[in-house]
Amino acid sequence: FFHAHAGIRDPLWSRGLGDVYKRQIDEYVMDIANKEGLVDGLKEIDGGVTVHNACHARAQNMGNKARDMLKLIPNIKLDVVERCAGHGGTFGIMKETHDIANKVGKTTASTVKRKNNKYMASDCPLAGKHIKQLADDTNIVNDEAVHPIEIVSKSYGL
Repeated sequence: FFHAHAGIRDPLWSRGLGDVYKRQIDEYVMDIANKEGLVDGLKEIDGGVTVHNACHARAQNMGNKARDMLKLIPNIKLDVVERCAGHGGTFGIMKETHDIANKVGKTTASTVKRKNNKYMASDCPLAGKHIKQLADDTNIVNDEAVHPIEIVSKSYGL
């Protein structure tokens, strides 16, 4: 099983945690890019990307691998938003905390809107959808926010 947001189970990278360590797809792609290089064929994409640096990526101290991965795309216009989306797992859907999640997330959604890029990507699907829900008038071309790996896929023409 594999989901871009769930990571890759990889005991080699477990740092002593065994198979409980889950490696994020953008961390994995950057490791390949740095060690072996990626397949040629990345093309420019139009409109720019605002990448939301997911809270879990910050908490894992892995750096902003989504940003680093997207920088591999030639001449990309890239803006990073390092604010909480407010979702926090179930925090954003629980009746008792939903209003607080919206209040926190509106600041992030406003920041995404001000960047005025065609795409918005987040390592966290819940955060991305929450931001999109709070900013329906943002210039996001997809019905949903996308994962950064989907932008790389687009750049490859896939």
